[in-house]
Amino acid sequence: MKKIYRFFSVLLCAVFILNLSGCLSTDENVEVQSSVERITFSWWGGNSRHEYTMDGVDAFEQLNKDIKVDCKYGVWNGYTKRQNIYVKSNEEPDVMLINYSWIKEYSPEGDGFYDIYKLADYVDLSNFTKNELSYGEVNGKLNAIPIAFNAETIYYNKDLYDKYGLELPTTWEDFFDAAKVMQKDGIYPLGMGDKALFFFVISYFEQTTGKSPCDKDGNLVLTREDIEYMLKFYKRLIDEKVIPPIEQYDRIIFFQGKTAATMAWISDADRYCSDLLDNGVNVTVGEYPVAEGAKTLGWYVKPATMYAISNSTQNPEAAAKLLNFLLNSKEMALLQKTEKGIPISDSAYEALEDENMLDGISVTANQQVSDNQDRLSVMNTVLENENVYLGFVNESTYYLYDKKTLEEVASSIYNEFYN
Repeated sequence: MKKIYRFFSVLLCAVFILNLSGCLSTDENVEVQSSVERITFSWWGGNSRHEYTMDGVDAFEQLNKDIKVDCKYGVWNGYTKRQNIYVKSNEEPDVMLINYSWIKEYSPEGDGFYDIYKLADYVDLSNFTKNELSYGEVNGKLNAIPIAFNAETIYYNKDLYDKYGLELPTTWEDFFDAAKVMQKDGIYPLGMGDKALFFFVISYFEQTTGKSPCDKDGNLVLTREDIEYMLKFYKRLIDEKVIPPIEQYDRIIFFQGKTAATMAWISDADRYCSDLLDNGVNVTVGEYPVAEGAKTLGWYVKPATMYAISNSTQNPEAAAKLLNFLLNSKEMALLQKTEKGIPISDSAYEALEDENMLDGISVTANQQVSDNQDRLSVMNTVLENENVYLGFVNESTYYLYDKKTLEEVASSIYNEFYN
């Protein structure tokens, strides 16, 4: 009887211990669950970018079981407004895809974003040169890291130029000479959108006057006389059929052969050129047009997009780990490919190179930037302000079609720039 009693006693103790062990295990699980760090990550783009970015986040979470990433994403339209709300309410995402101009807008003194230099134990900065990191530096603080470089570039339908027996333009006058030959068939030597047009005219202005549109602090310094000079060149481009009117331009007309070239960012090169390339057309990157005796090239380079960390993040180390994954990991590089441009990160670039993924028109355009690095100017973010480039393009219409005088339109644009 005692043996039976002891047996049940031991059995009950064992059950109790197992139950207690189970409770402890549950508590431990709760503790493990509560130790998971949650961070937010935001970006903009189209469906393909959303898909590969979320795949990248999944891969990151598999490698970092203690970090959970909440994603916030959408199309470009409205993204800046949401960003303004986030910043003003101190609720911006922990990790953010940002535009280059946002550094000056949100962090003029370098305190608007987290100093990534403080997170160097988690972000491998050796993948970037000092010059590359300088684009994200403010007062010695690393506010953001560029993903790729961008420059407005001219892409030519060489088959069309060959058809008319024309060499690809290397000077501004070459475009006007080409227009004289092509216009009988209703073809323009070049076509471009509003922002590209503004940069095209600015480049001509810089080369032929030796002036810069901005001072050393990045402030716009164009005078009324400067604006008049730019307007005259713009009107000549329209009058002599070098470019179609902006309101008639769409990238599809490049595919249709109604323009023999187009101008676009490197990051948009594949989108603008792929239809022609897929149809066997010889599309090539052209040289930056240069005026005789030009003292400056007047063409700009900037980071295509950048990654930054919120200055109010509660989990800086977790945010830094995600940032490092997005910029430097092989997994993310192979998912992203060159959709955001040719990666600056050495490790990301090597990952694509090893898989033979570095080809196409955007790679050629990126090489042109590398070859002209010492001649290209760093983009002043004020030039991308909509009040500036749209102010110039929209108001100029009154002069182009003789609705107002040159002086009147120049004054209107000047007031748009500085008021």
